[in-house]
Amino acid sequence: MDARAVAPPPGAGGLQAQLSAGHWYRVGAVAPRLRDHLRVHAHRYRGRLWYVVEDRLNGRYHRFDRRAWRILRRLDGRTTLDELWHALIGQGDEDAPSQDEILTLLGQLHGLDLLDSGTLPDLAELARRDRRQSRQQRLQRYLNPLALRFRLLDPDRFLKRAVEVLAPVLNRTGALLWLAWVAPAILLAGTHWSELSGNFAERVLAFDNLVLLWLVFPVVKAIHEIGHGIAVRLRGGEVHDMGIMLLIFLPVPYVDASSAWAFADRRDRMLVGAAGMLSELVVAAGAFYLWLWMSPGTARAIAYDVAVLASVTTVFFNANPLLRYDGYYVAADALEIPNLAQRAVRYWVYLLEHVCLRRRNAVSPVSAPGEAPWFALYAPLSFAYRLFVMFSIAVFVATKYFAIGLVIAIWSVGAGLGLPLYRALGWLRSNVAGSTADLRARRVLAAAAGALGVLLFVLPMPYHTQVDGVLWLPDSGVLRAGQSGFVDRVAAASGNRVGPDAEIVHLVDPALAENVIVGHARLDAAQVRYDAARLEDAARGQQLESEVTRERAEVRALEERARRLDVRSRSAGRLWLQDAEDLQGRFVKEGQILGYVIPDAPPRVRVIVSQDDAGRIRTGTSAVEVKLPFAPDREWPARVLRTVPAASDQLPSAAFGREGGGSVATDPRDTTGRKALVSHFEVELGLPDGFPYRLIGSRVSVRFEHPAEPLGYRVGRALRSLFLGYFHA
Repeated sequence: MDARAVAPPPGAGGLQAQLSAGHWYRVGAVAPRLRDHLRVHAHRYRGRLWYVVEDRLNGRYHRFDRRAWRILRRLDGRTTLDELWHALIGQGDEDAPSQDEILTLLGQLHGLDLLDSGTLPDLAELARRDRRQSRQQRLQRYLNPLALRFRLLDPDRFLKRAVEVLAPVLNRTGALLWLAWVAPAILLAGTHWSELSGNFAERVLAFDNLVLLWLVFPVVKAIHEIGHGIAVRLRGGEVHDMGIMLLIFLPVPYVDASSAWAFADRRDRMLVGAAGMLSELVVAAGAFYLWLWMSPGTARAIAYDVAVLASVTTVFFNANPLLRYDGYYVAADALEIPNLAQRAVRYWVYLLEHVCLRRRNAVSPVSAPGEAPWFALYAPLSFAYRLFVMFSIAVFVATKYFAIGLVIAIWSVGAGLGLPLYRALGWLRSNVAGSTADLRARRVLAAAAGALGVLLFVLPMPYHTQVDGVLWLPDSGVLRAGQSGFVDRVAAASGNRVGPDAEIVHLVDPALAENVIVGHARLDAAQVRYDAARLEDAARGQQLESEVTRERAEVRALEERARRLDVRSRSAGRLWLQDAEDLQGRFVKEGQILGYVIPDAPPRVRVIVSQDDAGRIRTGTSAVEVKLPFAPDREWPARVLRTVPAASDQLPSAAFGREGGGSVATDPRDTTGRKALVSHFEVELGLPDGFPYRLIGSRVSVRFEHPAEPLGYRVGRALRSLFLGYFHA
């Protein structure tokens, strides 16, 4: 809804000298009137009466306050402006408008094409207005990369018939049936959450599934939009515009339900805003029930797509009031704050003018008690959430289709940051840096720019890197099987102390033992042939000598593998074996961890960091502190022992992954929970000798202190790291 309201009075007075305009004599004899096709609706917001003027030719709505309506209702084509003004002054009301305010209102009405002076129209002016409106519509249509609209047909007759057919359930009984249908699906979805959300990106962005989305998503959204249309017709409105909107490049139907803005009861307007989401949740619940019942296959995949899309898009897009979709209009009506988004932006502009520039003529968009806090919160939160949604979609798509995700990201930067920045610079140019700006405004701008520059690029700020880590043993404390084989003997009991080079487990490999025997026999045969040949033919002996060397090397390799069947400790400490009671006779693979020797020395701390953090930790760390979750009041100093120079996607412990309670996203196809989706670098820390805890595998919080640095450089580096990390550039 396009709200237009007369500015409040300048404050004092009803003196005629204060209410007179210098150019009034030029227009005082004009008798303007409103166009015949306008319709007026009385609304009440926060206890105040407002008037919504409906322009039935172009489907636009304009909101005016009581003071403006006192003027509008007298624009009948017979009353001159001079007569109108004297009538208002004669009422003795201190709230009487000045001549300047009347002229300002007439200018707004003229710009909105609501006046009809009874003369021939200015064709050139009409042409300019048409071009301007067309240009604005094109900008609104193409600057949002998430919604491109194309009008197709008039669905009013169909919706009227649908209301007649559905009349038996469009009441409280229908609301109870809706709750009985949707509520069990929500509860069941919670019990099947891991199955629904597991491997989500790969399932949704797979090429064959994208084909299904192109077929299914428009149908789901058609039901959503028809729900809006039915609600409008149910409350007596009309719907004459239906078409296709490219939502994230998916063709989605839409209906123009703007006639609901004329409904006087806010509950009717809220019903229209929520009707699409309610309809979509009915579809989502039905698809979810089918998904539970069906066997794996194409039909079940379609049911999954419908269930997820009809619920996820409703929550993150339509139901969220921070985006200008259904949830926004429902929230605006619930708060009784129409035009919440536009007025919130205007409120921040007012704060800049009134507080920073000290302009006494700055007009606040606040028209009722309680609106200011909502304006102050909504504008920044909405801006941040729009950027978050756009970039999240870009990152989500780029994980599978890099080029498309990059295009969405560039488009999002232009529409979400570039256009607002351009408008902000235009406002500064006209209000602060322009020729009409006063010296104070320029000083304020220069001071603000200087302070911002000093804060971002000059003033050093404390800087640290906070990561998670796990308590771990040095490599010498890990017992690994040096060779595959069967456990023949457990030489030491778990829990006992062992010394260095103590035998822990002995493995046997019958095939390896036979290969050692065969290898020795082949070496003996080669040696015999060599001894016999070198006495008879020296050249033949040299050839056989290389064969002896080769067989001897093979025997040594086999004997080395046989020696690795003995698993021995490499340091002294307390022995801990995994599943010690079940080790006997078990087959173990080469490299498999059998247990640990926990030394008396403090454990190590292993952390994983990104490439940028690894370089900063390696070259610019002044101190390292470790904090344990069960002892948060104590910090322990640590030192960097080594940084693994090669990136890896294998986590040193499953505790780093989300499955183990960590923050690292892991590959859902990996059963060990140790394969990360993004490569990382590993850093190993040493703890002081007085560290009392030996809880190997426990998570800790690690803080790397760096030299102080201005915020601007850190923000730029973080954005660059985000781009390189997610887009693999």
